[in-house]
Amino acid sequence: MDWLKSIIDSLPIGAISDILGEITIWWGQLVKDVPPADLPMYAYLGGVIIVLILWLLVARILPRPLGGMSWMMLFAVLLAPGTALGDPSVIAPASISVVYAIMMKDTAGAIANMLPILVVLVVGLFVGFVWQLIRGAFESSLDKARSRTADDAQATAQLTTGNYLADDAGLSESFDHSALSSKSELAKNELSKPKAEVSLKKDRK
Repeated sequence: MDWLKSIIDSLPIGAISDILGEITIWWGQLVKDVPPADLPMYAYLGGVIIVLILWLLVARILPRPLGGMSWMMLFAVLLAPGTALGDPSVIAPASISVVYAIMMKDTAGAIANMLPILVVLVVGLFVGFVWQLIRGAFESSLDKARSRTADDAQATAQLTTGNYLADDAGLSESFDHSALSSKSELAKNELSKPKAEVSLKKDRK
């Protein structure tokens, strides 16, 4: 239950209350001139839209596949079409018929009324899966393009700095050769001096 408490604590309660207040004001202005016969349909659709929008805030907290699947399940339960109980020609939410059949202990009726919900859920999950594939391919192509541009920038930087490095290497090699030659000449001169002094001493004797 700790994870549930952490989810509840991380919910933006203040933002949700502000959104609900604004939606209530907007809804009152919208249904001000609606006929009483159409008011239940408007109220149901408005309530469904509010619930789905608020569930987006919860779905962002949940893990990525679980949040989208929960939102799609809620959409299917609330908006799957069915028939009214008294008049089959009138469209009504299928979830109401399922709840009524369960209360009446009609298993066959509950399964039959649950079929539209399952169809909407499967179609929504398939569309979401295709969308995730397209999104993943697009993101991978963007990552490859970014890596290519980074590699090209690095290669151009190496090409521009390579000439200076080669020139510096040539100068250092020439300096080393000259230093070595000068050292070798000094060593030869020092070795030749004592021999001359020894020969002069022998002649004097």
